Amino acid sequence: MGSGDSVNGMPYEGPVTAGKVYVCSRCSHRWVARKKGGLPKNCPKCRSTVWMKDYHICKCYRCNHKWGTVNEEPKRCPKCHSTKWAVPVKTGESSPRVRSVSRSMIGPDLMKEVVRRYAEGESCTAIAIATGISFSDVYAIVKSHYAGDHILV
Repeated sequence: MGSGDSVNGMPYEGPVTAGKVYVCSRCSHRWVARKKGGLPKNCPKCRSTVWMKDYHICKCYRCNHKWGTVNEEPKRCPKCHSTKWAVPVKTGESSPRVRSVSRSMIGPDLMKEVVRRYAEGESCTAIAIATGISFSDVYAIVKSHYAGDHILV
């Protein structure tokens, strides 16, 4: 059975495997890393070197600047350059980042909002920033609703 076949009317994507799934930014080819650090340098399908990463929304406690990044723990705020952007100024509490909504927290209403915003012409990046959902989750939702179409990143 090949990847183009179908099972019970559903497209066959291949065997279920354990490992992190990476998606090519250019052609949306999925690569399953079967071992730690098993990401190829180039996409085997289109030879692109860029793989999609989770997109995180961060907020600086020093200057209240919000920004998006693929780094889980950025070293500095891009606006004020503080290295202590993640530490509240007065209380000393941790976890100041505006965390991305986890995939399990995305309900049907939030999915409908993502699809509605995309249908109105917003890019996946703009939707991710506005809703706090990681870019890869927004892209997956849009890709599932607009399969075969070119996705506005």
